Amino acid sequence: MSVFTPAIDTQAFAATSLATTVLLVKFLMTVGIQGGHRFKAGSRPPEDAKLGLASKIGKGVVQNYGVGEADKNDDPKVKKAKMDSLRWNRIVMNDLENIPFGLIAAWSSLLAPFSAKVHTVLVLGFAAARVFHTIVYAKELQPHRGAAWGAGWVFIFGLAANGLLGALSLLAK
Repeated sequence: MSVFTPAIDTQAFAATSLATTVLLVKFLMTVGIQGGHRFKAGSRPPEDAKLGLASKIGKGVVQNYGVGEADKNDDPKVKKAKMDSLRWNRIVMNDLENIPFGLIAAWSSLLAPFSAKVHTVLVLGFAAARVFHTIVYAKELQPHRGAAWGAGWVFIFGLAANGLLGALSLLAK
């Protein structure tokens, strides 16, 4: 039985660390924006009305998860706030459906990439695709949103394939 000692490429490691940090910051900004929209739409839990942000961002809006009598409001501003809240909820959900798989593929591929240069390009491409996806989703741009989502998955599968080929080449030794 041989012992595997990974020799991690410095550039690939730096790119993976950078991509991870960018995606973490992007996600925190995204959930912050989402939270603000939820205050404006009244879709926060009732106890959140006691928070300072409720009086600043969601002034005068009943916080009741967005259901009940307040949900029947036909005010165009309220409807817009609810649509914005739903849009940002979906942006966050999409991040939660994609980013973990991408980072798992990135960090596992980093340990035994077939090509460290390919890994670097793929991991940076993945981070860029996810940032672009959030921007175009927020700006209501289609087919850009679909293209960014698809590109993200191409980069994820590329990372996984690069790692798999690297692992298989180690097994063949």
